[in-house]
Amino acid sequence: VSWINYCQSTALLAYQSLGVVYGDLSTSPLYVYKSTFVEKLQDDRSEEAIFGVLSLIFWTITLIPLLKYVFILLSADDNGE
Repeated sequence: VSWINYCQSTALLAYQSLGVVYGDLSTSPLYVYKSTFVEKLQDDRSEEAIFGVLSLIFWTITLIPLLKYVFILLSADDNGE
């Protein structure tokens, strides 16, 4: 296997893993927003509550993939193959 083919296959696998990470884990917090503001809670739709939920969703989308995948993969080495 040549070096170019190896780099291309690695780049393709990295691209496909982004779909798994952001397609599965990071869309779940988007359902939180819908379930947080159900019809019973219409009186609680203040600006602070909306920004709080959006902040929670944003930081969850940002931190879960960062912590679970970047730090775990960066700590991996070739000795544990």
